Amino acid sequence: MMGQVIFIVARESVEALLVIGILWAWMAHRADARAGKTWLLGGIVAGFALATMLALALVGVTTFLGAAARSWFEIGMLTMAAVLIVQMVLWMRKHGRTLKREMEGELDRHVATSNWWGVFALAMIAIGREGSETVVFLYGSFLQLQSLANFLSFFGSAAAGLGIALGLFWALQVGARFVSWKWFFRVTEWMLLFLGSALFLSAMGKLLSKHLSAFDLPGWVYATVWDTSGVLSDSSMFGSLLATLAAYRSQPIVWDILMLALYWGTLAVLFGWQKRRFAATRIAPA
Repeated sequence: MMGQVIFIVARESVEALLVIGILWAWMAHRADARAGKTWLLGGIVAGFALATMLALALVGVTTFLGAAARSWFEIGMLTMAAVLIVQMVLWMRKHGRTLKREMEGELDRHVATSNWWGVFALAMIAIGREGSETVVFLYGSFLQLQSLANFLSFFGSAAAGLGIALGLFWALQVGARFVSWKWFFRVTEWMLLFLGSALFLSAMGKLLSKHLSAFDLPGWVYATVWDTSGVLSDSSMFGSLLATLAAYRSQPIVWDILMLALYWGTLAVLFGWQKRRFAATRIAPA
């Protein structure tokens, strides 16, 4: 679980730092935009406030829920996290090529009108969006913590993830000629999609064990498809890491395979639709 925490914090922090880095670098090369740095810092603070408000809201909601309602809430949160991951990857695939140019163009318009609220909003949305998504992604893991040692490990992993993000951001800024943002996001988008499959499978597993078990489902739903526990058990250290990051199961049942097929089949449809839409936009007459 701690590996999942490190990956999520690192990946989401890098995205937010990328946006903030573009804003800051753009201002650094404009004498007339120096005043906007105050607005930029204000937007960063406001973004952290948004993410904090979501975290407090989640804690408050679960405090008043009973066992059954809390189970449904956890299933909903895990499913929402998987949906957010897919939505974010689709957005990045659409805007990743032109993100820097689009943002700089929008900033130019804000300076032309002396509208620093636009800079404030861009920074707030960047931090708030990534921060709130991080809260949603990690909330299910946070609920499973049982001891002080677990809490210390959790927050230590979060700090390690943030440190990795800062290191990656620094390395990519300094050595841009060796490592590109394009390939970084291309690799990590697939890592995110596998993480989304793990979150979705976890949610559907809870749904089956805690709610659908009351129904008279056919026995083949629970039948084991294969057994690779002799090679790599999902209770081992590395197997557990693969389970949390990539939905690995050493003894999957038919339900698991069906849910993964539903997840990846839906992704194939969405990616195909996005590709066709992008192609139609490129050939459309001006």
